[in-house]
Amino acid sequence: MRRSRVFFLCLLTLAGIALSQPANWPDPSQLTFDLLSFNPPEPARTVLSNGVVVYLAEDHSLPLINGVAYVNARAIFDPADKVGLAGLTASLLREGGAGDLSPDALDRVLEQLAATVETDSNDFFSSVSFSALADNVDQVLGIWRDVLINPQFDAGRLEVERQRQLESIRRIVDNPVQLAVREFYFRLAEGHPSGFYATADTVDAITRDDVISFHQRFYQPTATIVAITGDFDSNTMIDKLEATLGSWQGQPVDYPQIPAFNPNPAPKIYYAPKDIAQSIILVGHPSVTAYSDAYNDLDVANEILGAGGFSSRLFTEIRTKRGFAYSTGSFITQGFDYPGDFVEFSISRAERTGEVIELLLSEVNRLQQGGVTQAELEQSRQTILNQSLFRFTSVAAVTQRTARVELLGLQPGYYENYLSNVQSITPDRVQAAAQQFLRPDDFIIMVVGNQDLFDRPLSDFGEVVTIDLQ
Repeated sequence: MRRSRVFFLCLLTLAGIALSQPANWPDPSQLTFDLLSFNPPEPARTVLSNGVVVYLAEDHSLPLINGVAYVNARAIFDPADKVGLAGLTASLLREGGAGDLSPDALDRVLEQLAATVETDSNDFFSSVSFSALADNVDQVLGIWRDVLINPQFDAGRLEVERQRQLESIRRIVDNPVQLAVREFYFRLAEGHPSGFYATADTVDAITRDDVISFHQRFYQPTATIVAITGDFDSNTMIDKLEATLGSWQGQPVDYPQIPAFNPNPAPKIYYAPKDIAQSIILVGHPSVTAYSDAYNDLDVANEILGAGGFSSRLFTEIRTKRGFAYSTGSFITQGFDYPGDFVEFSISRAERTGEVIELLLSEVNRLQQGGVTQAELEQSRQTILNQSLFRFTSVAAVTQRTARVELLGLQPGYYENYLSNVQSITPDRVQAAAQQFLRPDDFIIMVVGNQDLFDRPLSDFGEVVTIDLQ
């Protein structure tokens, strides 16, 4: 019942209905809090005989064990003519059978054991994870190992996964938001693999031999970091992992040469015609890497500008005061080997497209010229810190994050230090970060919509390039 009540209150809030509160309640914007002091568990690090790095943390609260292998097998390693290969390989690790188990047999055994094995892939790593009852962990570890090391890559399942990817690609053109994001990042990356996206041609070009070769090339013990948490004795678990993974003998990984990322792509306006009543607008450019000193300052600036929901400047100006947009805000993405991005967005009334673009640009200028107030800083800082605590909600979350920190080449304790760094930020630092790292004159602007409905031509903002969606 309590969950239902909270959910109902959230719905009311999202609907913009004002809820009354007792007169003696304090003003939340005036509340002050002591600096956070947080001491997350420290996973133990060990290295197996074949070079696999392992992080372990015991958690005896439930008779469960969870594990994940992070592998430096990134989607940005896809050949340009076979984009989608890393994702297809990761899917088939689990869906294509493994060891002596056919795809259907693998499904049945995991169901009987009340266990799961799952796979994923992104620009930074691929992963193979498992969850099992402590009593069944020996059997599940064997299956997990085979999925990771000895996949069958069943030809029939390959075609099933291919058709899933092709259907997903076909549907993007019918989704204006996904379409805008895809086309925006393709232009933002300007030839870098991080902006490549799968097409029907690239997915159709992938063969079973390509999948096997990708797996053999990148899924190697020295490219793998494992995180295990749950109801076990650490010394016993190390012995189990040595018996499970220790015989996995690999070879040095021949990583592809990734072209340099251009942090200053040419500022242009890209227009994708779509007969819709709204305009999907994205503006932005590459920003900074996540491990740079400026990232925390820019994170707070972004929270005040557009990531802070109803209280953010963009939401207040564009939606609340003017009613021009259904949704608006901003975000920054984390970059490691190459910069992340700063992006403002709006799903707006088509007849206000030009005005909204102008407001997106002017709010950045206002942030740079006028800075932020201490009250805005305190509110955004508390929001960021409160959200950050959800990164440490369990022993598993902390252990897995620690493993990813090493895989990504970050300094140990990166996320823990993030909390103290945010607490030291001042209004002057926020303004300085906005002045140094936000460049409205260099923004790439992406608009999906019907230009016949726009209030002004997009050419008012610069050179327009029309995108052929065929």
